[in-house]
Amino acid sequence: MKRIYDKALIKTYLKQTKFESVMSGLQEYLFVAQYEKGDFVTMPLQREHLFQIIIQGSVSIYFIRDDGSVYSLANGQENDLLGEMEIFLHQPSNVYAEATDAVISLALSIETSKDALLENCRFLQLICESLTQKMELITTIDAAPVSLKPRVLTYMKYKCNRGELKGLQQAAFHLNCSSRQLQRILNQHEADGTIVKTGKGTYKLTNSSFFLSEQ
Repeated sequence: MKRIYDKALIKTYLKQTKFESVMSGLQEYLFVAQYEKGDFVTMPLQREHLFQIIIQGSVSIYFIRDDGSVYSLANGQENDLLGEMEIFLHQPSNVYAEATDAVISLALSIETSKDALLENCRFLQLICESLTQKMELITTIDAAPVSLKPRVLTYMKYKCNRGELKGLQQAAFHLNCSSRQLQRILNQHEADGTIVKTGKGTYKLTNSSFFLSEQ
């Protein structure tokens, strides 16, 4: 992610949104964030939680359950909001937003501007409206049907530290399968070079670009 603090550019982008009147009082906290295709715009392990308004581009927003199931929540586009939940919650969520092309957003650090956000009644009304729309969407979706083999990789990517699975029994519990089934899948992935065994009951993804890193 690239950050730009040019005040004139921030003002120009703010005028392009439908939130100019609401966000004008928070302009001192805003900066421009630029993402390349494939970048994570939001993810649980990022160091700094941001509230963002998408100006250009699109993002894929999805939720990863502990069993590796993927729920597609939305395709964020211009004027969509990201980071509303982080204003009120401190613990990491399981929601990811990934840039599907080049993305530009207006962003602010929730930590440094939280008091100003919570004291702005019009901003909170905006957040309530956005969260209500997302809750309506979530209640109508189902997880995409995925077999155990790809779910194991999803589990390792998103739920295991640095892509390393440790302990077959615990992992099998989360994946809703038997240890024998999991071992068979791991053997298949090891055979095709997707993962490597690093110790007893321990396997790691081999593609370093597959790992999630903190932003």
